[in-house]
Amino acid sequence: MLRSGGPPTSPLLRRRRLLAGGGALSGLSAVASCAPPATGVPRPGWIGGGRGAPGEGSRRAAQAPPGRVLYVGGADVWLWEKGITRRLTGDRVSRQPVWSPDGNWIAHVKIDVSSSELWVMDRDSANSRQLTRNYSPARTQSNWAFHPLWWPDGSRLLYLSDETTHDLMLWQISADGKARRPFLTLPDREGGLDMPSLTRDARRLAVVAYRGPGGRPQVMTYTLPNGPWRQVTDAADGAYDPAWSPDGARLAYTVRAGGRHDVWVADADGANPFPLSTGGTARAPCWSPDGRWLAFISAEGGDFDLWAVPIPSEAQGIAPPPTTTGAPTPATGRAPLPAPRALTRGATLDAPSGLSWTV
Repeated sequence: MLRSGGPPTSPLLRRRRLLAGGGALSGLSAVASCAPPATGVPRPGWIGGGRGAPGEGSRRAAQAPPGRVLYVGGADVWLWEKGITRRLTGDRVSRQPVWSPDGNWIAHVKIDVSSSELWVMDRDSANSRQLTRNYSPARTQSNWAFHPLWWPDGSRLLYLSDETTHDLMLWQISADGKARRPFLTLPDREGGLDMPSLTRDARRLAVVAYRGPGGRPQVMTYTLPNGPWRQVTDAADGAYDPAWSPDGARLAYTVRAGGRHDVWVADADGANPFPLSTGGTARAPCWSPDGRWLAFISAEGGDFDLWAVPIPSEAQGIAPPPTTTGAPTPATGRAPLPAPRALTRGATLDAPSGLSWTV
């Protein structure tokens, strides 16, 4: 099972796992803990599994996915761009970074012992400001803030909080931190909400809810402002990490099957689901701004690293993967799925913090 990165079984356990920030796989945790920390030195051509031969870096960087990707590695926020990585924070408590719609600001969470706060900083990691005040000397009065996401016009953020409930519910706060209030709630003590994702037109939310049999997480969508709810996944062992495609036509998410976790893509209503990873160690899908790539975090190489795969258009569809028996795959007329590419190596990404991609 995923340690600190898999679907939790209760709100309290979910928070403890997030605070642990492990993101390592059971059986691979020793490997991850022994991996050397990222150096902070820009590394040209640091894609596809290594530096490459002299002079190869510029060619490989030119073939890299476009845009800028945020991730958390070694307990700090990092930026990946054109095969080069750069550390943005050094406090070792920043998690869950997410780009503003214009790509100029980064919202993130800072973790304390019994609380967490929403912060924003500019794209160069300067001009930081705190939005929430959740800490209290009386620990029982402290609150949590997790998983920020921006409203499409950048005027406010949504985030998860337990300010007035036992479970995490969805709240909103203005970008200046001066106004906050509940945004979407469920009956308390039924598991709450987790891992929200919002379409670009702000018409639909995707969240993880724990209301199914056995409290297993499933991906659900909600049409704003008044519903209805719709369950998108029905995975026997649960599904989580929903991420809308830029056009809102598809959802990527993670499916758990036993001790395996893989990234899937389906239509917005859950139809035509298809796995994009098959290694059993992948999660946290994130679309490129143009919808042509999907990034995710995978421990296929032993550590949690950043991977990406080109995505065929909706019209092309995706061909079934090769059979494990070596038998030929039936012709479908669909585009074959390219092999995923490792964009970092030994970065030890924090899986619960996910990824965020901008131009």
